[in-house]
Amino acid sequence: MQSTVLVYIPCHTDFSDALNQVETLRHDFLSYSKTLQAQPRKLYVVVSVNAYQPENSEKVRAAALCDQVLYYGDALLADVNISQGYLVSLQLDPEIFWLLSANDKLLPKTLSRIISEFDNDPDLDLIVANSVLESTKYQEHKVKNINGVISGVVYKTTRLKKYFNVAPFFPWTGWSHLAVIESAINGNGGLSVLPIHQDLLFMQTNRSLKMNGSVYAHSFTGDMIQKFLFRNSSSQRKKSLRYFVRSNFYRAHLYGSRDTKANDINNMVNPKHYLSWNSLIAESLLKANTPFSYIIYKIAKKIPFESLEGISILRRIQKRL
Repeated sequence: MQSTVLVYIPCHTDFSDALNQVETLRHDFLSYSKTLQAQPRKLYVVVSVNAYQPENSEKVRAAALCDQVLYYGDALLADVNISQGYLVSLQLDPEIFWLLSANDKLLPKTLSRIISEFDNDPDLDLIVANSVLESTKYQEHKVKNINGVISGVVYKTTRLKKYFNVAPFFPWTGWSHLAVIESAINGNGGLSVLPIHQDLLFMQTNRSLKMNGSVYAHSFTGDMIQKFLFRNSSSQRKKSLRYFVRSNFYRAHLYGSRDTKANDINNMVNPKHYLSWNSLIAESLLKANTPFSYIIYKIAKKIPFESLEGISILRRIQKRL
């Protein structure tokens, strides 16, 4: 019986890049299918388009390349579009599921490598792209070791799909994909993970620091909130808040500068101040649970670490931004 490899690509104005990804996937899957080790599989590609109106020529190209194209007009914003991939996976019930960014340009034979790894090890739950050297399969018990890049995780759905329904509850944090993995780790008592260096799989598009500060402002504080919510006790939740501030104080100004006015935060869904209420929630959690960390965080928000280039230690800090 044929099993399905589902690749879901959420996109926006990068619709053309998404279609380029599909072309690469089709070519790579064809190469895999011709190998002697190939299992009977089919590739199913869904491209989901939010807040962008494609030209007719783009729609024609998409129809020729994709199994399904979802056009939402202006009805969705990015993180909702990402989280919907898990619902599509629940509907189609594939064996392998990959939530792939349009911007992480695939390298040749990436899909073939991924499928082959799952073929070689039926007990493998996740393939994780990371920035360190490859290693052998291991049991993962902490989500903090999982790459936050959406393209950086490929799922064997057998033990994970029952946790995919978690995703629609967390797009507002910016980390619905990590909420799924955290739930699966907790529910299964760990996951079998194979790390592969991401430079062997895809190339990421680099944004400027200023653009990152604007685009990902909601996910910076959303990360703090989500980690707080997934801790099991009051002491662990407080510990997670302290650790977040200690580890990220030098990022506070970069990601905290976009939404500085009261009217900015009052816009519930505004692309220019996207999910800005996360900063209110995060700071309220800090103030109520760890007052000293709250003071440190508020001070750090006023210091533009990303602009202080004259001091060597701060230059080292900048490299981590």
